[in-house]
Amino acid sequence: MLKKLLVLLLTTVLVMSMVACAKTEGEPEGSTTTTFAQTTTANQVTTTKAETTTTQAKQEETTAKIQENPFAEKMEISWLVGTYSSHLYEEGRWDEVELEEKFNVDLQMWNIMVDSKNMEQVQMMLAAGDVPDYGFYYTSGLYLYEQGLGRTINLNMMKEHYPSYYKKLMDDPVGLQFNKVADQEGEYYGFTSFTCMATHTGHVPMWRLDFLENLGYEMENLVPMVSTANPEFSETVYFSNTQFTVEDVQELFRAFTEDDPDGNGIDDTYGSAFSNTWYDVYNSYGMFGFDKDANHFYEDSVTGDYVPYYAYTPYKESLEFTMDMLDQGYMKRVPGQESYVNELFAIWKTGKTGFMNALSGSSILGYNEQSINRPPLSILQTEPEATFVITPVPGEGKFRPYWTFNWNASYTYPVGINVSDQKLVRLMQLLEYAYFGEDWLKYKLGIEGVHYKWAGEPLQSSVILTDPATIPVRYAGKGTNIFGQFGNINFVSDNKVYFSYDAFTNHMIDYYNDYFQGGYYNDDLWIRPDKYYSEFTMTPELFKEFKALRDETNAQINTVHSDFAKKVFDGQIANMNTEWEQYIEQIYAAGLEKWVKIWNDPKIPTYKDFGKTP
Repeated sequence: MLKKLLVLLLTTVLVMSMVACAKTEGEPEGSTTTTFAQTTTANQVTTTKAETTTTQAKQEETTAKIQENPFAEKMEISWLVGTYSSHLYEEGRWDEVELEEKFNVDLQMWNIMVDSKNMEQVQMMLAAGDVPDYGFYYTSGLYLYEQGLGRTINLNMMKEHYPSYYKKLMDDPVGLQFNKVADQEGEYYGFTSFTCMATHTGHVPMWRLDFLENLGYEMENLVPMVSTANPEFSETVYFSNTQFTVEDVQELFRAFTEDDPDGNGIDDTYGSAFSNTWYDVYNSYGMFGFDKDANHFYEDSVTGDYVPYYAYTPYKESLEFTMDMLDQGYMKRVPGQESYVNELFAIWKTGKTGFMNALSGSSILGYNEQSINRPPLSILQTEPEATFVITPVPGEGKFRPYWTFNWNASYTYPVGINVSDQKLVRLMQLLEYAYFGEDWLKYKLGIEGVHYKWAGEPLQSSVILTDPATIPVRYAGKGTNIFGQFGNINFVSDNKVYFSYDAFTNHMIDYYNDYFQGGYYNDDLWIRPDKYYSEFTMTPELFKEFKALRDETNAQINTVHSDFAKKVFDGQIANMNTEWEQYIEQIYAAGLEKWVKIWNDPKIPTYKDFGKTP
């Protein structure tokens, strides 16, 4: 019933690791090769052997090495990896065959649909007691272990046979806290994925630079973005390290609305659109240094308690700012007739707002097919002379990260119960080679010149995928044209690599490294919680205690919060300070008082200390 399968590939996000593919025998004529040094393997030690005059001894040593074959026994390894495409994969593609021959294995890819919104086939598989040897199918290693379907993995085995993964654990020991078996030292429920998503923001603050200049503003250290996808617009988007205060934003939104920044003599511009969703991150809550993540807890300066964002004093300040801008018409609500995303894109396309929470990455003059519907390209279609500037986040100056940690237990690759230690060793050897070896890029993207090409300089410019219809049959996909089933998808921590050297991402990282103390990866540049709720960031006892308490009280707490927010946005707040005090009393009485008793416990480490405590 189970057939061959695939590896997860996000078509809009091509995940790459830190080495490039080397040309091998059998590659088609005309293919090119980009190579660079491997940087993710375990520390290497170079030694110089003393010369020996015993030729026979050398020959015997060489013969012994030749006779050693770590892959002498052929093994079958079943896989289930490939979100949205595993059910379509057909066995026997060139890269699968290559790995099978190299490691003397038979890779059995299961045709089970893996989709977080459609888990029926995965659930049926688990109910039947079937699990692949290796896979990713939105199922935790702990669950498999408790159901008798999964095994644990020893850290020392990782060190010996999967050294690149082990080195990442040592370099960023927060990862050691995820998926660890509580009562078995050095044992883990699976391979926890790591990416760069704790230093990636889905949106960036984008301003109309021409509007700012017309209003008399001079931006500091302007550097243009060079676009390979849209070279005709290479000097339309700039980076600046000018950071506006909240008060500056209030004045700018006023000027965008009242001072005719486009100079057309018509009262048709304003500060910003407002959707009352997470899309408003940098013109509302993000400016005040917090994220609307219910798992985040912040130490409140007034109460001294660790509280969720909706009981955090800066939340009150963000509401005051937002209502002031809405009341004066400097921000305008989306119509609310259809999807707020579509309405925001439509408003931005008019070119009449001075500020936009623009989608980042390849959406900004990149190869994303939807970039034409998103700023700035959506505006440049009708206003080719328009200019834009990306600035630091106003106010607190911190970007909203996509994830809290680079390690994410939700993307765990568990190992099946029937995998012996011997097979596990073979599996890890294969993963080390395919995910981190010198040919890793071939298994991730394919053959350079056949499956993809560089837009410009290799490893410095964007990756352009070949139209699947033009790929020779010998190297084309079978069953699905999605490629990279055996490549490194969720074990890459370099932003440039992860996002396929997208031009905007490259420029943004380089700019912040040049103009900001500590550079792009400085934690001070990102919104971080003071404490974080998960089964991995607190003791099992406290996790279970809080989970039970939250299940019991969450409905009452949410009701108090929703009623208060509705009063705010309906304009029913006469005095915010008074109303806020009453609201805090009500929400504490609804159950938050019990919450903070747990979260104030020093046994729950702060974000800065997480991973450093035993």
